Amino acid sequence: MIKFFLGVVIVCITTLVGYLFTAKYRKRKEFFVQLNEFNDRFIAEVSYYKRPLTEFIGSFVYRGEFQELLIEVLEMKKSAEIKRLELSRFPFLSQDERVLLEEYFLTMGKGDSLSQKNYFGGAKNELCDLRRKSEEECKRYGDLALKLGLLCGLAILVLIV
Repeated sequence: MIKFFLGVVIVCITTLVGYLFTAKYRKRKEFFVQLNEFNDRFIAEVSYYKRPLTEFIGSFVYRGEFQELLIEVLEMKKSAEIKRLELSRFPFLSQDERVLLEEYFLTMGKGDSLSQKNYFGGAKNELCDLRRKSEEECKRYGDLALKLGLLCGLAILVLIV
């Protein structure tokens, strides 16, 4: 009886470890989904509403790391100080993605509405590709790690029993 409960606990723990290993992919997926939504809203904002940038950024609530990044961008835009964004605290982003995001947010609010619409409309395809890629990676590696954790726990259970 004790072996059975110990085995169930081990299966639960290994499955949890598999789930925790996928946190990077889930955060990455959520980040790029929100970035894509933000870009679509910004294009609509530049085209129709034309509110001040600080008002637009503060008008929508996002979650997680993307919200942290927007708060930093909002503070930078309010102070009108051009500085580098601190993107190193997001370990799930590659170096190329960090460069892209820094250019993206530094360009925001610069120039007239037509040039903004053209730039962010062009960035839409690249952001959609990043979102799609991150969703595929999350699905592929997330399911894989979870299943490996479960199977590893079951293998240990078989060895115990």
